[in-house]
Amino acid sequence: MGAIGTLTLSGSVSTDAVVEALAGYVEGNARVAVVEAEADADLGAWPGERVRWLWRDYPLPVVFAFEGRLEGAAAAFALGCDIRVCGEGAALELDGATMDSLTAERARTLLGLAAEDAIPARLSAGEALEAGLVSRVGPAGSAGEVARGAAEAVAARGPIATRLAKEAVWRGLDQPLEQALRFETDLTLLLQATKDRAEGVRAFLEKRPPDFTGE
Repeated sequence: MGAIGTLTLSGSVSTDAVVEALAGYVEGNARVAVVEAEADADLGAWPGERVRWLWRDYPLPVVFAFEGRLEGAAAAFALGCDIRVCGEGAALELDGATMDSLTAERARTLLGLAAEDAIPARLSAGEALEAGLVSRVGPAGSAGEVARGAAEAVAARGPIATRLAKEAVWRGLDQPLEQALRFETDLTLLLQATKDRAEGVRAFLEKRPPDFTGE
């Protein structure tokens, strides 16, 4: 498996199977997960509790890659991921009328919408990029490659720092700015005692890439 766990959603896939696969990456010491959704991917349902689990409780950063039109449960799954990338010509269908409250809340958070604002029904790749809903748009057919590139950049970082950064983001969403910054500072202080922090300093002084071990 290595530092990157890769999951391809193709055909009919059960929620339990996806959760089991993602959990396996954590147990296998992966540092980041990449999920690629093929055009025929059918998750059946991905309820708001699972959306929240992905962005709040799942410890690894998750990069989601898609081509073409993404809708329904696959779109809800994508909203729960930390990074979304797509190919040119892709589109994201967000049916706010059928979303449960947790999924709609996540969509509004990512889009910077107020509670009373309507969720856009459809965003093209360019619109999703401009709105911040996707992080990168590559040439058509390159979403998987772009996602793996992003995952490699994440995997090269210290895994403890990466996990704490994810926690700082989701906890900070519901906190006043001053409190969120204080929490981030507390997490930074925790990192000072790790072996990875010492390795990062040594690597900088020795002008070489760091070899983080997650300790």
